[in-house]
Amino acid sequence: MTLSIGDKGPQVMHLQSALKALGIGLPKYGVDGIFGPETQAAVKQAQQKLRLPPSGTADEILLKRLGITQQSLQVPTKGALPKPALLVIGTIAIIGIGIAIKRTKRD
Repeated sequence: MTLSIGDKGPQVMHLQSALKALGIGLPKYGVDGIFGPETQAAVKQAQQKLRLPPSGTADEILLKRLGITQQSLQVPTKGALPKPALLVIGTIAIIGIGIAIKRTKRD
């Protein structure tokens, strides 16, 4: 995986955090999840600091040197989220408990 100008999301935030941990500042926008000119300049600084060719694109070599693995860049899939049916059952249970409490208070 490579990250470059125009990319957005949690993967870019992970990269930006790693750049900051390396001591490279992102003074204007910080860790915002947008790979813009500031992040590109920071990537070039990191590449120079790590004696890599300064392309401004975060390739696999740079990511690996920053301690970022392919697995850590994976965004959770829908399967990792609760199933809608489970949410409905949980909501119904909470409503039922609320009704039972109200009835108990009235009696």
